Amino acid sequence: MFKKLLAAAGVGGAEVETELFTPGVQPGGVVEGTIRLRGGRVAQDVEYIAVEFVTRVEQEYDDHEGLRDFGFAPVGVTGPFHLPAEAELSFRFAARAPMETPITFYNGRHLPGTVVSLRTKVGIRGAVDAGDTDPIGIGALPAQHIVLEAVERLGFHLRSADVEQGRVHNTPQTLPFYQEIEFAGSPHYPSLNQLEVTFIATETGMSVVFEADKRGGFFTEGRDVFDALWMEHHRLDGIDWAGEIHHRIARLAS
Repeated sequence: MFKKLLAAAGVGGAEVETELFTPGVQPGGVVEGTIRLRGGRVAQDVEYIAVEFVTRVEQEYDDHEGLRDFGFAPVGVTGPFHLPAEAELSFRFAARAPMETPITFYNGRHLPGTVVSLRTKVGIRGAVDAGDTDPIGIGALPAQHIVLEAVERLGFHLRSADVEQGRVHNTPQTLPFYQEIEFAGSPHYPSLNQLEVTFIATETGMSVVFEADKRGGFFTEGRDVFDALWMEHHRLDGIDWAGEIHHRIARLAS
């Protein structure tokens, strides 16, 4: 639906609508669509049109946590132009999702807790509200499928996923946030309360970080334990990833 772009006087402004041709992609894929502008009762000067991806990020403040929509990977669509009253203009665009874009679907299921959208930004001089946001699906990469499927086969049950502000040490991370996919504990690893998996994907491969909440014993306190592995996109076949992931998680549990 068209979203109004209010003119400086508050009335008579233009309207914008974005139509996506590709409602879902994998990280690294290209989202294409058309942006339509419809002039209002008054002419307006448009400074720019751009699109960007948006996800909901958990941030820590002084004494609490909060969520905010975080824009990333902006793409310019067009520069300044004059929009006459009641004129209708269309602009095609293509926006590539970064390899680190959080995934929202795995194995035909939505990952609860993670949302990704494409936001259209229209800069109009004096406008009060200018933009349109459309949800998109981000499907798991083959390497991500391998890891998540192996974790579930090892008895861990998917709970939720969230996106957190910050950095994962010793990874090729470029975005200022990362996704954590949380699983409830497995009966095969009774010393672990839960397991969290984080993917930091690049063009050539992917860093997989495991974080487990380990129960305390008679003489030890509970603590978080970590391990990581590297997967190359072109070398997924012929490797016993299920065995490798079991080995990593068993080491965390020991």
